[in-house]
Formats: sequence, structure tokens, C-alpha cells
Amino acid sequence: MKVYLVGDYGPEHYNVKSVHRTKTGALKAWNRHRLYLLQDAKNSLKNHKNDKYYKDMLKEMIRNLSCKDPKKIDNGTQETPFIEEKEIEE
Repeated sequence: MKVYLVGDYGPEHYNVKSVHRTKTGALKAWNRHRLYLLQDAKNSLKNHKNDKYYKDMLKEMIRNLSCKDPKKIDNGTQETPFIEEKEIEE
């Protein structure tokens, strides 16, 4: 039986947020999580307008998280949402 893991990873973490039986359900959860990370980056940008380095990094994160394809998305060293297919025994 296949299941689909949805979560995010970075250089020092790998978080599974949910497990799904269908790819359709996983895609919906992945997109919700991507939009959450995107909104979080936008909110952080509003709070760090005066820090040029952090501001540039957040703008890049916003651009990266705007990708709607789970196979192509790459957020560099920041939280990158993923879908991972696993085979499990029943």
C-alpha cells in the first residue's frame, strides 16, 4: 500500500506534517502547508523592513515558495515543503 508524507525539510530538520492515502489528498495538504510557509515569510518581511540581508533572504523565500509544483519547488536552506511517496505493509 502506498502512502504520501507531507512536510518540510531544511539543513537541520525534516518534519512530517501529515500522512495521506491518496496523492490528491497529499497535494491539497502540501499546497496548504506551502501557503502557510509563504504567508509566514510575507509576515516576516513586514516585520524586518530595515534589515537588508534578512529582507533579501525573505524576498527569495517568497519567490521560491510561490512555486506551485511539488517536484520543482526548492527553497534553498529554508523550509521546503515536500510530498514523499512510501510503500508500507498493511
